[in-house]
Amino acid sequence: MSQLSNVNAGTNAIGAGQQASGSSNSIDDLNLDDFLKLMITELQNQDPLDPMDNEQLVSQIGEIRSIGATDKLTQTLDAVLLGQNLTSATSLIGTRITGLSDDNQSVDGLVDRISVTNGQPKLHLELGSTTRPSNAEGQIEAGQYQYRVVWQNSQGTLLGVDPLASRGGTITTQGEASTDQAIRISNLPVTDVPKQIYRTDGSGKGKFHLVGTLANGRTSTFLDTTTNAELSQTILTRTPQLTQSLRSVEISLNNVGEIRQSGNSVFP
Repeated sequence: MSQLSNVNAGTNAIGAGQQASGSSNSIDDLNLDDFLKLMITELQNQDPLDPMDNEQLVSQIGEIRSIGATDKLTQTLDAVLLGQNLTSATSLIGTRITGLSDDNQSVDGLVDRISVTNGQPKLHLELGSTTRPSNAEGQIEAGQYQYRVVWQNSQGTLLGVDPLASRGGTITTQGEASTDQAIRISNLPVTDVPKQIYRTDGSGKGKFHLVGTLANGRTSTFLDTTTNAELSQTILTRTPQLTQSLRSVEISLNNVGEIRQSGNSVFP
C-alpha cells in the first residue's frame, strides 16, 4: 500500500493535540480512541489502486483489540484501587486523625464524612478550635493556663475564640520534657486579618498576655513555648466577642499523619 502524506498529517495532528493538552505524543501513550482515529484516517486516504490487503487490516484490528484490552485492564485496576481507598477512608469515619489539609494546614479532629474528587477519596472534618499539650520542645512550666485568640473585623469589633472551651476553659501541664512543655492550638478559624494569641500565666487566672501573632489569617495552628517569665507586657484590654465558628477542611487519604484514640491528649 502506498504511503500518503495525509496519513502522516493525521498522525501529526493528533500528536499536536496531545502536546497542546500537556501530554506526551509518544506512541506508547496512544489510547484506543487515538488508534481508531489513525486507522480511519489511513483508510480514508489510502490509494484506491493499492488498497490495504486483508492481512494488513487483520493486523491493525489485532492491535486495536490489544490496546482496548490494555485500556480495560487499566480501568479495572484503577477501579480496584479506588475501591480499596474508599474502604480505608470509610473506616476512618468517626476516628480522630491528624494530618495535612488540602490547604496545607496541620489539622486534628474527627472524620465526619468522605467524598471522591478526581478519583481520590477525601476525608471531611468539621473542626472546632482545640488546645493540647505537645511533645514539641518548649519551656512552659507546670501550671494551669487560659487562652484567647482574637482578631478585629472591618467594623472594629474585636472577635475571638476560646480554644479551651471544650476543656472547661483551662489546660493543665506538668512541665515534663518531651511531654507538655509546649502547648499547641489547632483548628483556628479562617480570618481575613491577622490573629493574636493571648495567654495567662501558670495560675490560670489574671491578665491575658500576648504570646504570638498569626500574620496569615488562614493559618490554623499555633505552638506556644513561652515561659511565664518571658510573657509579653502587651495585655488584652478589651473583651472579645467570642464565636464558635467551625473550620471545614478536606484531607487526602495519603496526607493522614496519625490515627489515634480520641481520648489521647498528647499532640505531637
